[in-house]
Amino acid sequence: NNHDTSVNDGALHGERCYSFGSEVNLSKDSVCVSCDHLGDDVRAEDTLYDVIVSSKCGNRLCCYRDRDIWSLTHTVLEIPDQRSTEGGDLTWWYNRPDAAHLFLDHSLSPPQWSPNNVPGVSFTNLPIRNNRISIQKEGLYFVYAVFSLDFSNFGPGIPQVYHNITSQHPLLKRTGPELHFMNKYGGFTKSGQNYHSSFLSGILHLRRGVEIATQISLHSMIDITKYSNYFGVFKLNK
Repeated sequence: NNHDTSVNDGALHGERCYSFGSEVNLSKDSVCVSCDHLGDDVRAEDTLYDVIVSSKCGNRLCCYRDRDIWSLTHTVLEIPDQRSTEGGDLTWWYNRPDAAHLFLDHSLSPPQWSPNNVPGVSFTNLPIRNNRISIQKEGLYFVYAVFSLDFSNFGPGIPQVYHNITSQHPLLKRTGPELHFMNKYGGFTKSGQNYHSSFLSGILHLRRGVEIATQISLHSMIDITKYSNYFGVFKLNK
């Protein structure tokens, strides 16, 4: 709430209980997320958060106190149709040359990476071909991808799922995709946790014309929440 810096009694989005007393005060630059999954013994200094607050019934919120994070969150959640706000201009983000930040569009089958489904945040200054990002200038690039998994409908066993980042040149089809990073998850019995995020990233030397892709082996496990899955790249050197 932009007009009230205290967290009042009440429930959030049907969670079991997020009742906070008036003694809990947060700065106007705070951005908080539910963090019960970290356990009761984790302190703020053990994490990247600035403060952890607890409700009367034991739920916890982990909070950042950062104006830039607040401005980005404000833009995404409250002003989705603009690329800048009074609180901070984000043109530096989407005007970067040789860069892209894509979200997964679940309205398509199979889901496709899109620069258009989250205005103000998703963008591309590189061509997107066949669900891959096409590199236009040779150089060092930071490549990253996140798939969020929801296996609440699976059980008791969680199937094994593979996530990777690959590259290939469209004119060298016989060579096949080159594997750069890979993660695997599952293949065991579920023990209460229904969500998992697979994050891959790294620095690659990429030549002009190379296409970068990220894939997951089981689409039915993808969490379809709007901001849960993203894929991006940006050039590190001039």
